[in-house]
Amino acid sequence: MPGGIAINFSHTFGGMVWNLVAVPGQPVLLLEVRDQEAKKVSFSALNFQANTFLWRDRTLEEPWWVNLSAAATSEILFTVYTDTNNPDKKSVVACALQDLGIRWWKNDFSVLAVRNNRVWGVSSKINSKEEVLDVHSGLPVTDEQFDPRALSESSGIVRPVQYTEGTPYFDTVKTFLERQLNLTAVTALEYLEHNGMIFISCYTANTDTLENHWIALDAEGHALATENLSTGLKGIGLDTFFILGGCVFFVKNKVELVSYKFL
Repeated sequence: MPGGIAINFSHTFGGMVWNLVAVPGQPVLLLEVRDQEAKKVSFSALNFQANTFLWRDRTLEEPWWVNLSAAATSEILFTVYTDTNNPDKKSVVACALQDLGIRWWKNDFSVLAVRNNRVWGVSSKINSKEEVLDVHSGLPVTDEQFDPRALSESSGIVRPVQYTEGTPYFDTVKTFLERQLNLTAVTALEYLEHNGMIFISCYTANTDTLENHWIALDAEGHALATENLSTGLKGIGLDTFFILGGCVFFVKNKVELVSYKFL
């Protein structure tokens, strides 16, 4: 129905979905999946509009001490930890989005953000100097000053607001959930109004653990979709769902990426 949502896709991976990064200007979501037992990290690139993978479950030369940092329109930046005893010792490697081929590498550099084909970061070679690099070549951009405002620019992702137990807004939503869905929210919840709809992620108590529930409602408060995101939790999460490019995304049971689309 107009103004509603429908399931878009679901993909299950062979490890924990650890990190998600959106590619600016493209309907592509990058995934970092970590297999703790095998000490292996793999990466995938998903076109979420076409529901097709550009590539899936790819690994880099470094099998474990690497993570997904940021993305530009045609490049992906990875952080490689060069000294496992010192997390501050790291390098950045840039790979092509299309095929994950290496474009450039820079030692002793920490990525803070990627904006407008510029990489904003800190070089630890000489007294932690702030530096701006060209994302295509990795070379310093000498005619552009480091601008902290670039670090806070929007990536196009819409995220919920978290409210903790005991605050007025938490109590209001808690009362609503009890009346409408017979759910008793505890600890914290996340709330977002978007596209004429309401989205809530809340926790309920189950003996000494928590369960995480996600609910999509219309403007009148009628539930359109509900999902149990996880059980047996010892603590709460942050940004348990987000909206990007006309789709809602969340990770279910730590290994399954689920998406709904707006109708």
